[in-house]
Amino acid sequence: MIRLGKTLAILKNHKSFPAKRKVSMYIKEEIRDALKQKKAVVALESTIITHGMPFPENVNCALQVEQIVRQQGAVPATIAIVKGRIKIGLSPEEIVTLGDTKSSDPVKISRRDLSYAISNKRNGGTTVSATIIAATKAGIPIFATGGIGGVHRGAESTFDISADLIELGRSKIAVISSGVKSILDISKTLEYLETQGVFVATFGKTNDFPAFYSTKSGFNVPYCIQRAEEAAAVIKCHNELDLQSGMLFAVPIPEEYAFDPEIIEGFIEKALKEANCDDVRGKNITPYLLSQIAKLTGGKSLESNVALIKNNARVAADIAVALVALEDGAQTGNDASQFNLEGRPFVIGGSNLDCSATLDTSEIKLDGRILNANFTYTAGGVGRNICESLCKLGFPPNFLSVVGADERGKMIMSVIPPQSRHFVRVDDSCNTAECIVVFDDRGSCRLLMGDMKIHNKITPEVILENESIIKTAPLIILDSNLSEEAIEECLKLAVKHNIPVLFEPTDVEPSTKPFKTPHWKAIKFITPNLSELEHIARFFDFVPQKSSSDIAKAEELSRKLLSHGIDNIIVTLGSKGVLVARKGLATEKFFTNNYEEHVRFYPTEAINSLVNVSGAGDCFASGFIAALISNMPEEVCVSVGFAAAKLALKCQAAVPMEIFDRSHRSWERSASYQNIL
Repeated sequence: MIRLGKTLAILKNHKSFPAKRKVSMYIKEEIRDALKQKKAVVALESTIITHGMPFPENVNCALQVEQIVRQQGAVPATIAIVKGRIKIGLSPEEIVTLGDTKSSDPVKISRRDLSYAISNKRNGGTTVSATIIAATKAGIPIFATGGIGGVHRGAESTFDISADLIELGRSKIAVISSGVKSILDISKTLEYLETQGVFVATFGKTNDFPAFYSTKSGFNVPYCIQRAEEAAAVIKCHNELDLQSGMLFAVPIPEEYAFDPEIIEGFIEKALKEANCDDVRGKNITPYLLSQIAKLTGGKSLESNVALIKNNARVAADIAVALVALEDGAQTGNDASQFNLEGRPFVIGGSNLDCSATLDTSEIKLDGRILNANFTYTAGGVGRNICESLCKLGFPPNFLSVVGADERGKMIMSVIPPQSRHFVRVDDSCNTAECIVVFDDRGSCRLLMGDMKIHNKITPEVILENESIIKTAPLIILDSNLSEEAIEECLKLAVKHNIPVLFEPTDVEPSTKPFKTPHWKAIKFITPNLSELEHIARFFDFVPQKSSSDIAKAEELSRKLLSHGIDNIIVTLGSKGVLVARKGLATEKFFTNNYEEHVRFYPTEAINSLVNVSGAGDCFASGFIAALISNMPEEVCVSVGFAAAKLALKCQAAVPMEIFDRSHRSWERSASYQNIL
């Protein structure tokens, strides 16, 4: 009798029986180390580079998306096929090479195309399905993309259904996207996802499933999740149950980039007709339609596409960081093990929920009647704004603040970048700080109300508890939301450890708080507006003369404060610009031994289409700080500050969704100025 098991063993070991060889998959060392150390990693697809956008927009977008993932505390893993090799993580040079499609000649790669592209040593951009396969093999649990594929319109006759849906149904991965591309049949796509057992939730305020270019599709899904921590908890449970199916978190496109559903639908219908006339089918249909829609919208759809991809990457990174913290058994957002906390700037200040009420009238009568208004809620607080801005500039600070154990506190925590959340405390004895600003129909601020009691929870004792980290900071940034006692403790530590302090006055009345302490000369920088500057000057008994202009008044008062011992005075003058008074030239770095006093005025460029001015000053301060701690000269510090403020003026939120990194031109140019003699 022939023993089959032994026979197969003999055959397998025989030289003429070839051993099964695995296809080569290269994992970038940084990503391999991050996975080994259980750090947050986000997978990114590459068809946006090869088939989704024109060159060089595709390359710029891919590099910026990676930067956003890093800013949120995660490691980006862009996946592609390069010369027949699956690569988990691309170098910037590889992204540029792949993005120049005329020379790279890439294949659009789904599951069915992998073997062909690899065996023929081709370059290729991985679609959602192929990226899922590679990410799953590498052990990456979170994947960010623009929009997934789905059931195409007319699929009842063409049977055109994206492989993305099949892959989602059999791979244990969480995909973060802006729903499905609006060129698809969204209703049928959601039905198909349900059949495949895919968990679907919106990541936003409603259950209305987003439609790529639009925030809403009109189709509801079962679940709505609003915080990264909540999403991480669902993913963790899903993994523990070992459910061999994927998860889809649908993130609405940022409002400022969204299209009206009816308008974009008209463009889609026209593009579909053109595709039918040109007989475009199969895997070519999606890039064709996106290209046609870009033409029909005059390029605005491409701008929206870029914005939603970046936003999804940010959300995915936040979820990945929260998932790592949760799996480590740490309290989400307070796990310091994955971040190096030493040597960062240290921001100590307020975190608020800002409510803007814009009335439909300029006639305000406070007699008990209801005034019609449009309400907008955004995360605010000067300290928090500066913290978020610095993170988005690539300089994550440590941030000490307090929020309440309420829904407002949860909302604030969710938008504080994870890498800066370690020192933020949750206190259940107070409400989260809230500021209500009432504007009339002309945009003028008519009333301010605030509940700021919780800021007093930042006590001298709390500050001293963190001395071991504070003493490593290159700069301490304080806002005037702190009590005088807390400010004094901060200034004591600054003197003790020889750390310069930047003080942001926040408002007129509290602007003199630090100058009431005996250690106020630890303050090396102040960033007041003109009203705050005047209030500080009056505290020192400097009364301004009758000046012909705001610039002249700022110059007069700044010189007096400069001679009194405040080394660097940066006065924000709204739409006019910024005045800088210091001992040093514009071409010199700060902390030089130049004892000659100089005052310079930096005018701003005219900006059209202003959306919101509330965060411009904080973003300017953040850009200035980022360049300051990078040891740049004054004129570059102002240049970076202006560039950050300009973005804030065009955004509804106090801090823009994204800012820029060190590659931005503002780091290479000098802001123009006028010497004031």
